[in-house]
Amino acid sequence: MQKPWVQIAIDTLNVEKANEYTQIALQAGADWIEAGTPLIYFEGIKVIGKMVEFSKDVPVVADFKAQDGVYKYFADAAKQGAKVATVLAQMNDGSIQEAVRAGKEHGIQVIADLFSVKPEDLAQRAKEVEALGVDYLLKHLGMDETKYYPDRKCADGVKEIVDAVSIPVGVSTFGIEDALEALQAGASFIVQGEPILSSENALEKLTAFITTVKATANENK
Repeated sequence: MQKPWVQIAIDTLNVEKANEYTQIALQAGADWIEAGTPLIYFEGIKVIGKMVEFSKDVPVVADFKAQDGVYKYFADAAKQGAKVATVLAQMNDGSIQEAVRAGKEHGIQVIADLFSVKPEDLAQRAKEVEALGVDYLLKHLGMDETKYYPDRKCADGVKEIVDAVSIPVGVSTFGIEDALEALQAGASFIVQGEPILSSENALEKLTAFITTVKATANENK
């Protein structure tokens, strides 16, 4: 995958809206389509297969943020056609190892999501989960976190993570400023969804977002 690539998170609550948003993302030039955590929670894990159908030849990421007993989730996501799935990096090493084992046995790649890892621990935990065999890392600032810690930014700690590991690091963002800061810090891929997808003129805005991300990265080469 040519860097940077853009993953579009489909975080709606029902499959009909998920299809609508997926088609917007595909038209805008998404490289990966994410079956988001809210979608999987509200529609169930079998929605991953629907997302694979909607996404055609574009890889689907199953973002269930697996925590325990993770092997079965990765195995089922792979069976449904997902190419990548997420495990929470904050979980015990056994859960990470089970995700990696499932990945190897079922042909699905592993993103370790650093969501909720303390800022001061990000680089160290990134090194630890890389050593356990994950394929990618994701720096993820949650919505609730931004509400209670408004001074935190999506790109905080990204440079330190990138410097600590050799695998690609992605950053979940809320807009183009976040994305550009993440790219400047060394991010290999950007995750974006809301608030763009549910806004007016979503296709135009998302196309501009993806175009800007890739053009900026090319300028910095």
